Amino acid sequence: MAKPNGFILWEGSSKLDGKPIVVIATMNSANVKTGNMIQTWILRADINPVQAVNDGNDYSICGDCPHRRQADGSRSCYVNVGQAPNSVYKAYKAGKYPRYAYSEHGNVFKGRSIRFGAYGDPALMPMWLVKVLLTLSQSTHTGYTHQWRRFPEFAGIFMASCDNEKDRYSAHTLGYKSFSVVAVNSHAPNYARQCPATVHNSQSVCATCKLCDGSKRDIFVTAHGSGAKYVTA
Repeated sequence: MAKPNGFILWEGSSKLDGKPIVVIATMNSANVKTGNMIQTWILRADINPVQAVNDGNDYSICGDCPHRRQADGSRSCYVNVGQAPNSVYKAYKAGKYPRYAYSEHGNVFKGRSIRFGAYGDPALMPMWLVKVLLTLSQSTHTGYTHQWRRFPEFAGIFMASCDNEKDRYSAHTLGYKSFSVVAVNSHAPNYARQCPATVHNSQSVCATCKLCDGSKRDIFVTAHGSGAKYVTA
């Protein structure tokens, strides 16, 4: 029997608005920046992610992230929800992902690095689930949350996604390291190191870098993806 390429990790209610959400792990990735990390996806369990973005129901899994779709139609989020998130959602609704059970599937996470929140805010995952995955993995991880003000308990585990100096200072007071997105062609901030995977000709990938595990230092990245033009700070 072929091994599943993904698992349902948890289904429940959003901490933000009580709407149904699901956490899914996919086991392989061809993302050249991250490397072959296990990816976790936080999605509305009842609404296609493209529709959720368009009608504002992505609040359940993204909260008040400033990179969500705005009233004028602009959206600075680098994730194209019509691609991977949509594919994961369709596979979920088609019943292609079993619910993960250690007794049945073994420790498929052992030695694998985990990207928390390939789409969706990872702070909306239950803390117990994050800790279980870290215990099973015993490897590196990444995670970025715009909901750090609401969920300070994830400091030291996830990076605080920050959009200005005030954000960074506030995040530090809560114990978070910051991950900042800066506009294309803007000056590099002197308070943070550039994401090594985005340095020209770098061979670094997130799967082995270890700088974005929430405990080491402030990092910045230049805005990228189709929404980069909307990032001006």
